[in-house]
Parts: sequence; structure tokens; C-alpha cells
Amino acid sequence: MQKKAREDQLLDIVENLNEERPENREEMLRMIRIAAWCLQNDPTKRPLMSTVVKVLEGVMEVDPSISYNFTHAMGSAASVANGHVSATQQASVLSNPR
Repeated sequence: MQKKAREDQLLDIVENLNEERPENREEMLRMIRIAAWCLQNDPTKRPLMSTVVKVLEGVMEVDPSISYNFTHAMGSAASVANGHVSATQQASVLSNPR
């Protein structure tokens, strides 16, 4: 994904992209960016859910400095035993109660 982001080709990761409906392209690109923002390796760089809602509502934009290099999916604390993957939970930042 990092390579696609660097080459400005993020929509290449979408299967069955309907070329006849270009108005959907910008919305799909925004959703990919939101997802990438929520998957940041550093939990402090992930948005609060209230921020995600504001972005979805069009009140805010996705942070343009997000990283598309996701190395935490199978971090060093992960282990495999009997075909099952186990990983130590990392702390995450939660939004305040509403």
C-alpha cells in the first residue's frame, strides 16, 4: 500500500472499480485514506472516533501526513502455536464517552 500511495495509485487496490462512475472514485479514495489513518503503527497518530466521524461528515479532512507503511499487523510480540496466532495487545487511545 505504501508503494501505491507514493505513486498516487491507491485506487488500484480496489477490486471491480466501476470506471463508468467516476464520482465514486473520490469517495473511495477518501475511505482508503481514513482506513490507513486508523491503522497507523503509532497509536498516538490514529484519529479518535469523533475525528473519524467528522471526516466522514465532511467537516474535517484526513491528515495528509499519514503513513501507508503498516508493519504492526504481525508485530514481534506475535507467536504461532498449533496453527493459532497470538499477539500481545497494545494500548490504544479511546475517545471520551459521549
